[in-house]
Amino acid sequence: MSRPSVAIALVLGAAAPAAAVTTPPPTPANARLQGQFNLTGLVTVAENVRGERPGQTVTRTWTFTPTCATGVCSTIALVRSRAAGSDRLVLGLRGPGYYVGTGRFFAPLRCGRRTWRRGSVVPFTISVEVTAAALAGSEIVATHIRATYTNRSRSNRTPCVAVLGHDAAVYTGLFVGAAPPSGSTATGGGGS
Repeated sequence: MSRPSVAIALVLGAAAPAAAVTTPPPTPANARLQGQFNLTGLVTVAENVRGERPGQTVTRTWTFTPTCATGVCSTIALVRSRAAGSDRLVLGLRGPGYYVGTGRFFAPLRCGRRTWRRGSVVPFTISVEVTAAALAGSEIVATHIRATYTNRSRSNRTPCVAVLGHDAAVYTGLFVGAAPPSGSTATGGGGS
């Protein structure tokens, strides 16, 4: 056998059967964040916030609605429950599986003999990180999340001088199902 024939025989003989193509496992970075999550939270800061204390455990329901038809979206609408009502805000994608958004709500504040229902403005920041994902049909979806709520300052809308507080909490959450019909949440005061 000549050298070119040997080389061809070696190449043909060395060819392995085609390997089966496997889909990589779902990862938090490629998961679609959607649906309803039950969260367990731990209040980490509660200074001058009525009804809250550091170390307190809270349970919340957050509902995520993607703003795109499939896959990972650059923005996600969030409705989050809290002690008194709920908030609506938009989260923006800041990194793989990581979203951040800001919002505000009003809290009651006592001034003299009167309680101002919208006496304090409470700006806050929410961050959400997808920590686990699964394949649901042909879509990779988030199944577990970790989140933070932070309020660093509040503003007084009453004529009184008031000592205003701030609060923060950390959460872990688990997907529990599809989002409920729209319009099924309330709005109002409250905290983390």
